[in-house]
Amino acid sequence: MLRSLEGKVLHIGEENVILDVNGLGFDILCSGSALRLCEDNETIRLTTYLQVSENGATLFGFSSEQEREVFIKLLTVKGVGGRVGLAVLRTLSPTQVIRSVATSDTDTFLQVPGVGKKTAERLCFELKRHLSEEMLAEFAEEEVPSILVKNTVAAALRSLGFTQNEVYSVMNRLKREMGSEFDTTKEDILLKRALRELKRN
Repeated sequence: MLRSLEGKVLHIGEENVILDVNGLGFDILCSGSALRLCEDNETIRLTTYLQVSENGATLFGFSSEQEREVFIKLLTVKGVGGRVGLAVLRTLSPTQVIRSVATSDTDTFLQVPGVGKKTAERLCFELKRHLSEEMLAEFAEEEVPSILVKNTVAAALRSLGFTQNEVYSVMNRLKREMGSEFDTTKEDILLKRALRELKRN
């Protein structure tokens, strides 16, 4: 099994890199963080996973063992193949995936290209059985904000250039600080509070 590869970067594409390993060119489909590690003509080591199916063999590349582990867990979900699994890890970090599963946050998965409502629900439900208790424990007590408020304010924050991770963190922080007031606060006021928190950090 190809657990990792080290070689010189020959080409960087939108979704893949070609790595020269002792004269052999490996075409590797990469997660977003793995792609960001690569620079032309530089030597890089990528954690890898070889998937063999009736359509042939596909080599996937990751920036860490944790990312590879989460990818393999994603493949256990019905309807999630290598391409969809990689799309998840191009949109979300491993931590975001685990957090979303722990808190049953389907909205985060819906941001992934190619993931619809049913797949998002399956990701939240089925992955809970495959992720270790240790992985889930860190986020087990986090609360997901009211869906309506969260969607509106979160979309506005993302349109302003904040990352999903920043948006998710600030929304949960406000939820904890405001308590029941959170769900009754008007969206424009909540947006202003979120922006103040984000700028402060």
